[in-house]
Amino acid sequence: MQKKGFTLVEILVAVMIVALLVTMAVPMYEKTVEKSRMAEARTLMKKILESKLRTLDNMNRENYASGLFGFENLDLSIPCVDASSGERLSRCTGNTIYTRDFKYTLVPSGTLSGSAATLINGVCAVRRKGDNAGVNFLYLGELETNSSRDNFLCNNGTSGGSCEVYGLDSTSSGWCS
Repeated sequence: MQKKGFTLVEILVAVMIVALLVTMAVPMYEKTVEKSRMAEARTLMKKILESKLRTLDNMNRENYASGLFGFENLDLSIPCVDASSGERLSRCTGNTIYTRDFKYTLVPSGTLSGSAATLINGVCAVRRKGDNAGVNFLYLGELETNSSRDNFLCNNGTSGGSCEVYGLDSTSSGWCS
């Protein structure tokens, strides 16, 4: 009578193959998750800037220049959280808000300048946690003077590194922190 089943060697080979596949898949999965989070942040930054410009068209720009303009003025709902506890807030207020993965800042007119761009209006985002914490992004809409660059910039304090995870070029100057 013949016994049915797998030998110990066959089981070990199968386990080794599965372990090898998992070892190769995890970094690709993490990179995909980071790119997904960045795509979400880019979309939100575009919506924030569009809402900001629409709102500024309908209000007194002196209020914006004096620091009275914030996320509470926008015509868009953002899932903001408390910076320390991570609990969802019912209302986003001020020039800086936090979401689960990013810190967003409305940049007042004329506060940032440099060789990369002269900022008229923009939105900054900083990655809050994970391996790429501290990497920051600036979205300028259509208002960048250097047309050879995308209007969405990335900075991690050096050239290369974390910005490459997001598929973006790193610039050498910082704007948000």
